[in-house]
Amino acid sequence: MSKNFESQFDQIDDLLTEVEQSTSGKRLLAEIDDLCGEIDNGLETRKGEVIKWPDERKRKEAMDSEDPFVLNLLSMDENFNVRTLSGCNPKTPANSLRRLAEGANDYVKMVIANNPNCSADILDRLSELSTETGVLNVVAKHRNASPITCYKISSRNHDEYIVNHDEYMEVDETPA
Repeated sequence: MSKNFESQFDQIDDLLTEVEQSTSGKRLLAEIDDLCGEIDNGLETRKGEVIKWPDERKRKEAMDSEDPFVLNLLSMDENFNVRTLSGCNPKTPANSLRRLAEGANDYVKMVIANNPNCSADILDRLSELSTETGVLNVVAKHRNASPITCYKISSRNHDEYIVNHDEYMEVDETPA
C-alpha cells in the first residue's frame, strides 16, 4: 500500500546533479517535473486511502503507526479520539503536535504534554496556552522542558508547581 517516495527524491537529486553537468537541461527538468508529479499523485492517493479508513483502524494506526505522513493526517482527523490518540504517539511529528495543541482543550494538552518526545518548544507553548495546574505540572516535570519554561510556570503558579530540574528547588515559604 505505501510506496517509498524517498528513492524518488534521490532520483531527483541525481537528475539535478546531471543538470549541473549537462547542456540538455530541459529534458532533465522535464524528468524532475514528472517525478514530482508522480510523488504528488502518490501522496494524494495515499491521503485518500487514509481518510477512508474506518474509525477503528484510524484509532489503531494513531497509536501504533510509525509513519509520519499517516500520523500527520490522523492528527487532523475529524474524530476527536483519533486526533487525541495521535497526540499520544511518540512518532507523531512535532509540527502535528504543535498544530494539535493550538486548538486543544486541556485534556488534549495533557495528552501532548505526556508524549515522551514532545519538544521543548511545544512544551513551552503548552505552558502558554494552558492555565490548568495539571497540564502545567506535567509540562514542568517533562524531561524535555527547558529551565526557562519551568521558571515561567513557577512564576505563575507558586503554590502548586512541582519541579523537575535540578537548578530549581521548591521553596518552603513558612515563616521561620
